[in-house]
Amino acid sequence: MQSEINNLDSVEKLYKKQGFKMNFGLSGIGELLKYADNPQECINFIHITGTNGKGSVSRFVYEILRAHDLNVGLYTSPHLLKFNERIIVDDEQISDADLERLKNYFLAGGFNNSFFELTTAICFKYFKEKNVDIAVIEAGLGGMLDATNIINKPLLSIITNISIDHSEILGNSYKKIALDKAGIIKRNSIFITGERKAAVREILINEAIRKKAMYFSTNLIKITHQKNIYNYYGIDSSFENILLPSFASYHKYNLSVALLSIEVLFKYYKNKIYNKNLSEECVKKGISNFKNDGRFEILNINNAAVILDGAHNPDGIKNLISSLKNIYKKSNYIFVFGVMKDKDYKTMLRRLSNSANANCTVDIIFSNVDNERSMDSKLLKQYSDNLKYFNSSYAAADIKEAMNKAFQLYNAADGGCRRRIIAVCGSLYLLGDFKKNQPGI
Repeated sequence: MQSEINNLDSVEKLYKKQGFKMNFGLSGIGELLKYADNPQECINFIHITGTNGKGSVSRFVYEILRAHDLNVGLYTSPHLLKFNERIIVDDEQISDADLERLKNYFLAGGFNNSFFELTTAICFKYFKEKNVDIAVIEAGLGGMLDATNIINKPLLSIITNISIDHSEILGNSYKKIALDKAGIIKRNSIFITGERKAAVREILINEAIRKKAMYFSTNLIKITHQKNIYNYYGIDSSFENILLPSFASYHKYNLSVALLSIEVLFKYYKNKIYNKNLSEECVKKGISNFKNDGRFEILNINNAAVILDGAHNPDGIKNLISSLKNIYKKSNYIFVFGVMKDKDYKTMLRRLSNSANANCTVDIIFSNVDNERSMDSKLLKQYSDNLKYFNSSYAAADIKEAMNKAFQLYNAADGGCRRRIIAVCGSLYLLGDFKKNQPGI
């Protein structure tokens, strides 16, 4: 493995070589960081995991902290177009030069690490070099054995929610997955969750109690909204008329987790964030700057509404459909769908097939994805056709062919509904393919 890595001249090539492969456990990342004099011990972290929404919560928290004039680092995954998107400080992606320099620094140590271990180590060393006030870290997969869990004591540990996903790794029950993700809760720390299922929330809170961690849950606060204007009523603070530049209804839950986290952070760590007070103006400014490409991202292409959403599991699809129905009532849906083999695509397709209102149609174009784990589009079509799920279905070799077919369907007769909506979903990797084939988008 080491000789293979050294022959790759960029992190992007390493990503293409290893992709999703991960080493679970902390010994590998521990060796890398020890080699770099443990930069993680000098950083204030907010550590976030969860089945869905962790990327959006990370960006909400990041933008609100930046609006308070803090120097903030952000580490997320995966990327859509370029690896540099994963590591950001003060709204600047890590440069190619810094990325190459730090990659070579760690490879010189002769370690045999996974792509995610290497890039997590790069991130932590880079954040130390940039002297960030706070680093917002999104876990890669799970919690307990994820490389990011090398963080010893974060300011906050946040679990957005628990759903069945990556069951071959994390387990096939809510309890198993909850216990794995609860691995990010550290002893005598502060834990926050947005989990709405009472039984699952109880599992998480019991883990916090066992570790003597202070805990907060969004079931203790209230958030309301009309369209994209939100009101938050928290444990000590209230913010009204918050403008969110996204109409996705599922952001109600992500925003509630983020605002509760910010409220708790400023309450319990005031001295660690340079005596800054929580500012309603900064909260609103941060949320107004929120942008998370590929999460209910609305585009206008050839006069058609095209929605990009990285929904990659059944709950993600459920949330996508809810947003579509709220915003685009009485519409025909054209889904462009690509998915990884390890996902519960059967439940995802069943939910997509039941998405439209009465007298409206649901068509689907299955696309292959430029990823070795991609489910073959022809097999997806065969499966859905056997169950007569959609009004029409098509198999495309790639995203370019899939989008061409989608626009053909869009320009056809409206079937009794007022509009057609094209939604690209099923995998963030599919969205990455889309972005690469749509220059300027």
